[in-house]
Amino acid sequence: MDSRGHTISVADFLPDGYVTDGSVSYQTGLQKAIDAAARDGRTLVFPPMVYLLDESGLLLRSHLTIFMYGAVFRLDEHRNKDGQAFLGQDVVGVRILGGEIAGRNDVWSEGVNIRGIYLTGRSEDIRIRDMHIHDLSSNGIGVFGDSKHPARDIWVTDVVIDHCCNRYGDYLSEEAGPEKGSVREDQGLIAFFHVQDFVVRGCRLEKSRSDGTHFYKCRQGQFVHNKVYGSQMGGYFVETCEDVLASDNVIRDNGSRGVTIERGSRHCTLEGNVVANSGREGLWAPDCTGLVITGNVFDRNGRKPNGEQPHQVWNANITVNDALHDPTNSSTEDYLIANNILYTTDGQVAAIRIDARKATGIVVKNNLLRGENRRILVEGDEDGNVVVHGNE
Repeated sequence: MDSRGHTISVADFLPDGYVTDGSVSYQTGLQKAIDAAARDGRTLVFPPMVYLLDESGLLLRSHLTIFMYGAVFRLDEHRNKDGQAFLGQDVVGVRILGGEIAGRNDVWSEGVNIRGIYLTGRSEDIRIRDMHIHDLSSNGIGVFGDSKHPARDIWVTDVVIDHCCNRYGDYLSEEAGPEKGSVREDQGLIAFFHVQDFVVRGCRLEKSRSDGTHFYKCRQGQFVHNKVYGSQMGGYFVETCEDVLASDNVIRDNGSRGVTIERGSRHCTLEGNVVANSGREGLWAPDCTGLVITGNVFDRNGRKPNGEQPHQVWNANITVNDALHDPTNSSTEDYLIANNILYTTDGQVAAIRIDARKATGIVVKNNLLRGENRRILVEGDEDGNVVVHGNE
């Protein structure tokens, strides 16, 4: 690699005779390479080999491009406190291309929360592509702005994240809830808090130990052409977000709800997705305004009981209601649920269930209902708050 041109090699910062199997840590040299590349405006290349990291990780710099195809960053079994592989604070103009981050959540102690890529503060103009991140105990990728200074222009594309996050037993397990020592920010293979203008595209998010995704107080985003499989809890989770589009995703075999859109979310769209075999509802959407739910396939969701007794079931493929203890105290109004295909089972209370006692402006039309329970259950609709029309 010609270090005199537009690129610089990490190998230039390693000692003579360095090993490539990850048995020796060169973390100090790796950080010097990152600092030099950002300072000189050159692309940093990590040659294919195994790099041993501790949980303090590598500190990203603004205006940095790192090329990591074939590089494996290993956090070994000796990690014993919270941390990450890569940390960026208020970074701008970062490109992370390729590479694998490998953890050991099978042996780390309970409450040790380690992320793959952790971005905080006024992060902006970030591109993360072609990575594989696995076996961590917090997010594969976590981006956390704040209400005054959201992170902006964040793109994650063609990334595989599997078997990460804190351990969160579902509501039927013996150890329900998050593991001791973790927090809600540790949920989600991809977790975005206070992020504006984002794209998550073409990713495979599989076997999360909690939720597949968690988008909180995000705006103007796209979640498109992704696969979310086999999460312990929910698949696609949107909380208090605005103007977020989810389309052309396959969301299946997740332990709780396939899709949740809740807590004052506004003007969000769920279009052209397949949501199948969820533990609870395919879609739960309480306390929102202006939702569009069109052209999706909801296939036999609600495979678990959710009452206090095993025989108590009130799962539907789609449920719209007013959630108890909603901290945003938001209304449930102006939903279009149209042109979806719903495959049902006799274990569901209905294909679609709507509690109209606190919901207004709900339109359910032209949906194709198949299977053993084709009922559209509207509860408490005394004032015409729900319009049901043309469903077959």
